[in-house]
Amino acid sequence: MNKLKRFRSIKSRIISYYFITILITISLLGLLLWISVRGYYYKAMETILKDQVNLSTKFYSKYLNDSDVKRVYEDLEENFFSNLDVQVQILDKEGRVIWDDLGIIPGTKLEYIDIKKALVDETAVWVGKPDGSYSSNKIMSVSAPLKIDSNIIAVIRVVSSMDMVDKLLGRIAFLIISIVFIVIVITTILSLIISNTITKPLKKVTNVAKDMANGKYDVTLEKIYEDEVGTMAETLNYMAQEIKKNEKLKNEFISSISHELKTPLTSIKGWAVTLKLKEFTDLNQREKALDIIIQESKRLSLLVNELLDFSKFASSKMKVNLEDVNIEELLKDIILEMSPRAKRNDLELIYEISRVPIIQGDKNRLKQVFINLLDNSMKFIERQGRIHIKAEEKDGFVVIIIKDNGIGIKVEDLSKVKQKFYKVDPSKHGNGLGLSICDEIISLHGGSLDIVSKYGEGTEIKIKLKVSNS
Repeated sequence: MNKLKRFRSIKSRIISYYFITILITISLLGLLLWISVRGYYYKAMETILKDQVNLSTKFYSKYLNDSDVKRVYEDLEENFFSNLDVQVQILDKEGRVIWDDLGIIPGTKLEYIDIKKALVDETAVWVGKPDGSYSSNKIMSVSAPLKIDSNIIAVIRVVSSMDMVDKLLGRIAFLIISIVFIVIVITTILSLIISNTITKPLKKVTNVAKDMANGKYDVTLEKIYEDEVGTMAETLNYMAQEIKKNEKLKNEFISSISHELKTPLTSIKGWAVTLKLKEFTDLNQREKALDIIIQESKRLSLLVNELLDFSKFASSKMKVNLEDVNIEELLKDIILEMSPRAKRNDLELIYEISRVPIIQGDKNRLKQVFINLLDNSMKFIERQGRIHIKAEEKDGFVVIIIKDNGIGIKVEDLSKVKQKFYKVDPSKHGNGLGLSICDEIISLHGGSLDIVSKYGEGTEIKIKLKVSNS
């Protein structure tokens, strides 16, 4: 198999297809027109000759009283064919020439098909080049039987040259060919113009796509036509904007995560160096230093786990291990775990958890979600604030609501908070992955995570999880 295929541009293909299509179409139309015109002129000539021959045979069959037909010739010339540029022949019952003005010797037998048909009582037409030397051009001959009392006594044959008709048809053919040529030229020019309206925008799209592939995302495409190419231009512009946005978010994420990692590492390193000093002998300070190292290590571990979760999320490798989960017990354990922090921050944790059915879920992942959501609430709430946790069964779902009276989320941020790397407040700790990972975990459970917020009043997060059928 030949791997190197001949390259043909869209422009050349459009022009070629237009040219071939129009060439075939106009050529067929021209040929049909010429055949129709030729048929019309030939038929008109045939009709004229037939009418004259039939009229003359009927007349002489009615008024001729003897079988001597030699004298018929002069009457025919004078009365019937005087206004036509034709030659007349009279032949006997054997097809031999009795009289003619073509220069054929009387007594010569002619074998043309129209004469043979006329001898069996049929008016016939023949078109072609005659044998002999009296004419080298195409002729049309019409032969008809001359009868007395239903007996054929002779054949009247009228011969006309087709020179004038063929010359006229030649001029018509030249005119048709000229028209075909002009139409093909015009079509080629139009196809070139049309192809340019397609290929030029496509070329611009291709060049911009190449620039984007090389990392240039500031380029934009102008939408010229409301068609597929215009849609492609809009899509590329949108893609460039999204890539720029993601690049910005990625850079912010790298900067944020670097800071997030650097802070605990610096703290751990600093206290480790301090503990190593011989003069640092205060046991209470040593205990506090060790507590700080443990806390910062946990914080560092959480950051690393979050990054690992994001890696699984991005590569679609995040999975959940389903088991029976008692949401009531899980939430109470989490509230108990988060209560000391709430007290330190002078926050009130209020919970209203009715008995809810068992669900199928990943206990550790769900715990990760609830802790992350409570952590977010605590970060964006003032002292003496309230966080209300509620769980109930509704319409075949376990509905968990976490509501706070914190600072809330602005309208322009609300639709973006679940996007990866997005941070409402860059000054707060975190890497902008928490909510996107939570949303993914809930989706893997077949549930939903919705956020309702009013800036300055607070935020409500509603999680819906299907009740187990078992």
